[in-house]
Amino acid sequence: MIRALKSQLNLKPHFYNESAKVGCFGCLIGGIATFYISWFLSFYFGIEADVPLQSYDQTVVISFFACCIIVLILCLYAFCALSAFAYYGLKFKRGSISKDELVNISFKGIYPKRWQKG
Repeated sequence: MIRALKSQLNLKPHFYNESAKVGCFGCLIGGIATFYISWFLSFYFGIEADVPLQSYDQTVVISFFACCIIVLILCLYAFCALSAFAYYGLKFKRGSISKDELVNISFKGIYPKRWQKG
């Protein structure tokens, strides 16, 4: 993960802006998906929106929030990876990047050396 962050922060301005937009779109969609999945999780745990959390057992509330955090992490990763795969997949089809670079960008967050500064 640290290597992926270094790879993105070291991008040339054009590629950094491009990757930031793709990442923001993936995070936005992932956040929306997390909201709806968490809403359904609340029904599974028996938590109602109009009842204060203090009235529920502490283990139920902690379990619910733990599940929501796990869902958030999974959704953010999945939708960021899918949006990157879709966007950079078009570049792959045009021949701008190779298949290995597409996989590295989409799922590992590692960008090609020619896109890096210096």
